Amino acid sequence: MVLYYRLAGLLSVLALVLNMFILLGLLAQFGFTLTLPGVAALILTIGMAVDASVLIFERIREETDMGKPLKAAVEAGFSKAFSSILDANVTTLIATVILFWQGSGAIKGFAVVLTLGVLASLFSALIAPGPALIWC
Repeated sequence: MVLYYRLAGLLSVLALVLNMFILLGLLAQFGFTLTLPGVAALILTIGMAVDASVLIFERIREETDMGKPLKAAVEAGFSKAFSSILDANVTTLIATVILFWQGSGAIKGFAVVLTLGVLASLFSALIAPGPALIWC
């Protein structure tokens, strides 16, 4: 991300670190044990967070290619990528609810970690880097 998107990639990596910090903090706060299915959910969370960052930065790049100033391009990039990111995350949350409802043991653990990861990912991808990108 840093090599391809430069400063925006660095902000993306910082948002990913924030995502992991929030997720691991939530797991510790509630006293959850991180099992192998939980690690799989953690890796899936990282992938979804990177996907959200790529969607946002590609939209910003499209807007700057159309000649918009950076601040307007960032605002448009976030607003245009929001629906795709929200759709992917809501779909994942629906799947985690079904997994938790129908699953047992390890499947429920996977669903819990993935649910917390999706919520942390939404926060860290859509809310956290916005002010920093506008500031740059």
